[in-house]
Amino acid sequence: MKSFFATISLLTLPVAAALAQDSEASLQTLDDTYGFHGARFETSVSSYKDMVLAEKAGKTQYYRRTGEQKKLGSGEVADITYGFYQGKLSVVMLKTHGQTNSQSVLEALQEQAGPGVQNNRFAQRYAWNAKRVHMSYDENAMSGDALILITCKKLKEQEVKQDLRSRPTGPLGSR
Repeated sequence: MKSFFATISLLTLPVAAALAQDSEASLQTLDDTYGFHGARFETSVSSYKDMVLAEKAGKTQYYRRTGEQKKLGSGEVADITYGFYQGKLSVVMLKTHGQTNSQSVLEALQEQAGPGVQNNRFAQRYAWNAKRVHMSYDENAMSGDALILITCKKLKEQEVKQDLRSRPTGPLGSR
């Protein structure tokens, strides 16, 4: 019986290794793309002629591109917003409406970056964590609408550090 389990283990080992390589290669696609639709992380907003300011929030300015193709796979994307932290592209936000569009976009993301990690099989929430880029998909169970965030880890880390430095600190225990 022990030899049966040892044989099964030896046979499944190459499959597991191949799956890990496929997953790693897929995550590499996120790092290779390093942005979205030709807009690359850490580039200046001035690099793009078709960006229109949508909103400001602290040191981040959010833009939309005029005439941008809002399709991903067979799904329609309702909104694409580019966030520039201190003038450099740091995050891309995609919004979808309805479960059919959201699921179609999710399929396209999974084809590009692999299956992602789903911590709760009952929630349509996925995460992809490459070396330089993090991507998340969060679908609302009631509306079927989804929010996809593609984030530059380097600039997000700078933003968090800056935010922590700028917070006032008081004596411990004071509230």
